[in-house]
Amino acid sequence: MPYALFLFDYDGTLCNSEAAILHSMRRVFAYYRVPVPPEVELARVVSLGLPSPDTLQVLHPTLAGEELAEWLLTYRGIYATEGEALVQPFDGAHEVLDALRAQGSAVAVVSNKGAATLEESLTRLGLRTYVQLLVGDGSYPERALPLKPSPLLYEQVIRPYFAPILPAATLMLGDTTTDLLFARNCGIDACWARYGFGDAEACRALQPKHQIDSLREVMML
Repeated sequence: MPYALFLFDYDGTLCNSEAAILHSMRRVFAYYRVPVPPEVELARVVSLGLPSPDTLQVLHPTLAGEELAEWLLTYRGIYATEGEALVQPFDGAHEVLDALRAQGSAVAVVSNKGAATLEESLTRLGLRTYVQLLVGDGSYPERALPLKPSPLLYEQVIRPYFAPILPAATLMLGDTTTDLLFARNCGIDACWARYGFGDAEACRALQPKHQIDSLREVMML
């Protein structure tokens, strides 16, 4: 069965936001006068594809409660005012999304990044018009649905929105284990974006059905 619905991760799959994330993480540690983690540790944690609160906690394990909430607010402010401008779509993003739209495929962006930031970034980059459904952290505050890799976003939001497209005709494209586990938990095929931020050994171990070395290769699936 050909794929009719393409679920794209944002960070490291559709857009190259590595510089934006690393810059904002360095700045938030400097803002609170806490030693900035080594670059290798920053890169390792970014490769996990975690939501921002979890990323901050992994990098600074003593953060919790109100202090974590304050750090998160500061991080998101820095990302919005300084980091987001560093984000660029991966080569071929416009062409691929335009081709998918032309052939009648449905497109969604499913990310653990804040929904407002996703909306602003995709709009600035000229990609928002290609995306029928945008799902991020805070998209459904009244439901408090867990983020990837939990399958609840797919079961309660994405699949009903794109009914009657079956799981067998749905493909998740992502660069980290979080994305690949999300696909597995949802019962849909996964495509590992090897050009992204994810740890290669960990992603390969999950045995995704497809692997691509550039975004343009989506059209070869």
